[in-house]
Amino acid sequence: MASEQLDSTLVFARTAAGEEAMVQRTRVVQRNLRMVLILVDGNATVADLCEKTGNVQLTEGALVELEADGFIERRVETKSVWRLTGNRKPPTPPRPHSEFSTFGPSGVSTPASSALSGTPETQIIPFPPARPGRPSPASGAPTSAPPTPSTLTPSTLTPSTLAPAMSPTGVAGASPTPESLPTAASTDDRPALLTRLRTRFSPGRTAAAADLRPIRRSRRRPALTWPMATLVGLLLLGAALVLGVLLFPYASYLPAVEAALAQSSGRPARVGAMRVSVYPRPGLLLEQVQLGEEGAADQLSIGSLRLRPAIGTLLAPRMVFREAELIGITLSAAAFDSLARALATSAGESARAGVVQVTLSDAGIAFGEFAVADLSGQIQFAADHRLESASLRSAGKNLQVELKPVAGGGVTVNLEATGWRPAPKSPYFFDSLDLKGRISGSEFFIDRIDARIFDGVLRGASVLRVGGKSTATGDLSFERINTAALVAALGFNGRLSGEARGKLSFSTSADSPPDALARLQASGNFTIHRGHLGGLDLAEAVRRFSVVPLTLGGATRFEELSGTLTLTPSAVRLSRLALNAGLMQATGQIEISRDRQLRGRMDVMMARRRVDHTAMPVLISGALESPLTQTAH
Repeated sequence: MASEQLDSTLVFARTAAGEEAMVQRTRVVQRNLRMVLILVDGNATVADLCEKTGNVQLTEGALVELEADGFIERRVETKSVWRLTGNRKPPTPPRPHSEFSTFGPSGVSTPASSALSGTPETQIIPFPPARPGRPSPASGAPTSAPPTPSTLTPSTLTPSTLAPAMSPTGVAGASPTPESLPTAASTDDRPALLTRLRTRFSPGRTAAAADLRPIRRSRRRPALTWPMATLVGLLLLGAALVLGVLLFPYASYLPAVEAALAQSSGRPARVGAMRVSVYPRPGLLLEQVQLGEEGAADQLSIGSLRLRPAIGTLLAPRMVFREAELIGITLSAAAFDSLARALATSAGESARAGVVQVTLSDAGIAFGEFAVADLSGQIQFAADHRLESASLRSAGKNLQVELKPVAGGGVTVNLEATGWRPAPKSPYFFDSLDLKGRISGSEFFIDRIDARIFDGVLRGASVLRVGGKSTATGDLSFERINTAALVAALGFNGRLSGEARGKLSFSTSADSPPDALARLQASGNFTIHRGHLGGLDLAEAVRRFSVVPLTLGGATRFEELSGTLTLTPSAVRLSRLALNAGLMQATGQIEISRDRQLRGRMDVMMARRRVDHTAMPVLISGALESPLTQTAH
């Protein structure tokens, strides 16, 4: 587009469409147009814009195009008198002064604008007098009565009326000097401190206080909305409830709680302390609870009993608890039977309190001195709300125990485990364990044991008795047992390896379970395939033929080793041993004492030829860690 010649004094301003184009880049996409649109600010002239861009033709063309598109408009189309003071035309004859542009006395006037040239008569309105209580514009000059309005007609326009106003120094048109300006002391009309104090405490100050009071911008205070008021109310109510719970006198109501617990369970009840708990679950917490006679075998000892009541039954004659959590309880057969009777009593209509759900935490099951701890679970009820079973599991869920009461007394036990150790540092690790049995009084009848341990399978049955004496009897059968892992668990690491199978019968009797394990007796037979005897090299002992006991070390590898095992409190005896190792065969017996000393004899036969069946006796002695071999005569 051919750009037209623009006046250099023109001032352009952006329109509403131009302001919108500043925000939306898609409205003006040409680079030169957008640059000029950004520079247009309503104050810069065309000459200023050309100077900023450095290209007059580009700038003027862009301005014309932006104006044609409606993005800018002309703000000033005449030459500015402030910019072109040097090119100013000769002054026109003076015009009558407007009545709105004359201040001060009527005798002093300034040239009027040309816009009033056609007015035949103009009324001069004087400056309004100062309001009461406000200082006058010129406090230093004497005050005079306000001038009356005068009439300014063309006949009264004389050179004196059109002359510039007199300056305060008396010279017309002269600018005031610093000496002629009023000082701060002359303009400060504030009274002295003593006068202000008298005025403040004077009786007449109240009437003028509204006029003299300074205008102050008040700070906006936040309004309290209904949601905020509701939240504040709930917080205050919660704080009051917390204080009430903490300061409630629980000890005063402890005897009443013990009486209600005894009436609902049908057994004497004692509670050590009572309080309200919030974490991990809210409820009424009874600590050191004991149900039953002191020292009785069926006494229930509960570390903590957390009760969570149903809100709707708090004021009812019969209170119902949604959940009763038994924390730190150990269940023996007698204690489990006592718990079943207590829950049956609480299910009756005459009980003052009932329970819907019973859970167990940090619980354990025990038979004599044998116990499994750190269990948790819950109790299942039958249709008549009597105890049907208790399901417990460990924290890692690798052990699950189910207890069921038996009519006439006793409890059935169903134990299942996967990847379980009886104790944290126990060498016996069960890949799986399935035990079913029944506890009646002081006897534990284990009907079936099916365990996978030491890479093999162990099956059997047993009867355990506790009381005056601890006894145990049972039968075991095993197959595919890793004998290297077995002897390592027994403390004979590296002495024997292979895959074993066999049967074993055991029995023991002692005053306590630890002594019963030390007095264990067992007998049975075994067969080991593809293994070795560590520390005994029978072939090397025959080859050297030494009548002096020697420590040869080494090992004897075999394809099969069978024999009879007899376990006594003093030793382990392996008799009727038959070792088959290809061309070498051996028979004999070995005994290992409790202090790990060896004693035995093996008759070794080396079959070099089919007709050669020479047997060489080898005596075995010394410590289990370093056996001695000696060739007998």
